[in-house]
Amino acid sequence: MNYSQVYAWATYDLANTAFSALFVTFFFPFYIKEFLGGNEFQVGLVFGISILFVGLLVPFLGAWSDAVKRRLPFIGIFTLLCSTAVIFVGYVPLVYALIAGASANFFYHAALTTYNALLLNVSTPKNRGWVSGIGIGLGYLGTLLSLVMAGVILSVLGWETKEGVRGVFVGTALFFLVFASILFLFFDEKKQKQTLPHPLRAGLQEIKHTWQQARKHTNLLWFMLSMLFFGDGMNAVILFLFLYARSVMEMPVKGFMLVYVIFSLAAMIGSLIAGKASDVLGAKKTLQLAGIIWMGVVLSLLYFSNLTAFIIAGSLGGIALGTIWTAMRPLTIRLSPHKNIGQFFGYLELTDKFSGVLGPIIFGYLAAHVSYAAALGSLLVFFIGGLAALTKVKV
Repeated sequence: MNYSQVYAWATYDLANTAFSALFVTFFFPFYIKEFLGGNEFQVGLVFGISILFVGLLVPFLGAWSDAVKRRLPFIGIFTLLCSTAVIFVGYVPLVYALIAGASANFFYHAALTTYNALLLNVSTPKNRGWVSGIGIGLGYLGTLLSLVMAGVILSVLGWETKEGVRGVFVGTALFFLVFASILFLFFDEKKQKQTLPHPLRAGLQEIKHTWQQARKHTNLLWFMLSMLFFGDGMNAVILFLFLYARSVMEMPVKGFMLVYVIFSLAAMIGSLIAGKASDVLGAKKTLQLAGIIWMGVVLSLLYFSNLTAFIIAGSLGGIALGTIWTAMRPLTIRLSPHKNIGQFFGYLELTDKFSGVLGPIIFGYLAAHVSYAAALGSLLVFFIGGLAALTKVKV
């Protein structure tokens, strides 16, 4: 294993989790509700609609990257567009901020799809889970570093101020770009002769052919259905974690940031353990364990709404989240034809991101118009469905 290439690859996980932690989980929902007068349902719609477009376009992007045999140009363009949209959110009225947030989320996931396919370049079947775990672990390190950065910015500009949140948006974009540049500077993507003269047309033909042959990949389809359900639950949790803490327990920004550090440490440890577990026990069993943990997390929040229960449940949820993100990539590679690996990662992204349509919208609607307890109850349905579909996967 070429460790320099592994860490050059994994550093992008360090870079992009600043976006998911600071923008998605924390400050975009907070900014929309606190300073622009929006609500949970609008936030859920923004991410649901953006994910719908991701689901429609991502398989094509995966096939296109397979056709041209290059991943880095796609990752670079989408990373730049994502970072630009993040900054834009803080300086426009509500409607345009919602559009910019949707755009940032779209470009983030478009880049992530192509990046995931690079795992095949830096790992072997025997260490794929461990390498994936390194990426997820560094991702949570990125979360911790970005939280420190956000804390410094807010200490200067104000913890509960509009100017402070705007500063965090700018810091998030720069953090993403600076650490992502390590991938582009040090990762050696071998140039290959392009065998397909018209990659756009070839990509479309490849997608059509793969869907026609989909019945031959039953295991992969069941796996994608499982990730569809899991993703619904996880995307809703990620998006509304801070708004839940603020609405139910009246937690301030500074208090949640300290608690989120605990969650991130738990997730970082869990992802590294999960990488080894997926190599030893198998990725399927590791994913099943994570699904069971998620159910326990939701049930504990339904019955206990105090700070101690929230910290324990959030830590277990962080472990389960890191476990699923770690184990899903090697299992996708295990179940996919290697010549179409980028495209099949695109299909995995499609199912995962279509899950991001219903989960946030349903949770956001219930939280805004019924109660957070009803919203939490909807998550149980998703995690039970994910476990049921996973039992059909034969490895």
